[in-house]
Amino acid sequence: MDTNKTTSKSIQMNDLLKAWVVLVALTLLGYGLSLFSSELLIYVGPLIIAALILFKARIILTRYLGLTRCPAWLSMLTSMIFTLTMICAALLTYGSAALTH
Repeated sequence: MDTNKTTSKSIQMNDLLKAWVVLVALTLLGYGLSLFSSELLIYVGPLIIAALILFKARIILTRYLGLTRCPAWLSMLTSMIFTLTMICAALLTYGSAALTH
């Protein structure tokens, strides 16, 4: 009788598990990049971190919060996160470049 509900719940749990695995992988990638010491990473590092933040935020917004059902909110929140992340990345890049010279 309730096979549709059970199937949809298992599909939803599989999607959440996949999203969780991707979030963990992105976190480990960011950690791995933090272990490297390079002159290039001083300038590019904050942009890489900003991209990881944006990817993780999109996964959380779409998979966990289910904002695919409300594209206006998804677009607005993504734009806000993107803007704040780019401002922070620019400040970090400028600050770390200033400290090295």
